[in-house]
Amino acid sequence: MGSLPTVVGVDGSAASLDAVRWAVRDARLHLSDVLLVSAISLPKALTGVGILPEPVVQQSRSEIRRILDEAAELAALESATVSVSSENSAVATLLELSATSRMVVIATRGLGGTEQRSLGSIGFAVTTHARCPVTVVRGWQGEGLDHATHPVVVGVDGTKASAAALELAFEEADVRSAPLTAVHSWSDADLTVGVPIRGLEWPANRPAAADQLARILEPHTRRYPMVSVRTAVVKDRPVRALLDHAQGAQLLVIGSHGRGGFPGMMLGSTSRTVIARASCSVTVVPDAARNPSTTAFAAEQVP
Repeated sequence: MGSLPTVVGVDGSAASLDAVRWAVRDARLHLSDVLLVSAISLPKALTGVGILPEPVVQQSRSEIRRILDEAAELAALESATVSVSSENSAVATLLELSATSRMVVIATRGLGGTEQRSLGSIGFAVTTHARCPVTVVRGWQGEGLDHATHPVVVGVDGTKASAAALELAFEEADVRSAPLTAVHSWSDADLTVGVPIRGLEWPANRPAAADQLARILEPHTRRYPMVSVRTAVVKDRPVRALLDHAQGAQLLVIGSHGRGGFPGMMLGSTSRTVIARASCSVTVVPDAARNPSTTAFAAEQVP
């Protein structure tokens, strides 16, 4: 279709099929092909003689095929798909594909997760190290969702990571004809704790924080004039603000790390908490520099 593919990890669980439904719809909006991926990591040696019994190998391969066929049957109702099976680990497979994909989609459970609000080790590794945006799908709201009334929410803190998240959030809101809510927290620290610091009084600083957010948003509002934007500027505790605004949202978009991060940091504490506790699906967007393939692909499209 002329766009980088949308990759979705499936493992046969009901949650991963919800991820397939979400990925198919998102891919259709972005004119992207869907790549279904299932992986079962087979040990190189399981017996005393160092040979994995052939029936075990064949059974594992058969199970992968069954999982992919089930997901493909579901996805083919709406979009052309390609299936990929792998005997490498799910993490290794998804991370390798993330270097040449527009998005990786996974479920909050399945793929190694045990509870609905636990991301699981595989999900954590993928959101931490992927080279492209990763969406963690929490349930499927169906095609009947009124996108005009359920906003896309994005966290904005002025960092490079949040700049990449902001660009994607506007794009997602635009293709969905959905409103966008930009949430900016003035401070990462809880300013209600400890002795008040002179000069940090919120009433005096709130106008400057609102102006800063408006300046950050201005290039995007010009680029996406049809997107209705609402802003929310809060004093502190970005996690609470993001989770509050995620209530009733169709998607929450965040950067991989915020102002408290350090060079080389892949996933910050705010991002981890939001992914685990948000009531809607969450897209984690890495710094643009982590996915050079996207820039290269865009350059190839210029005549």
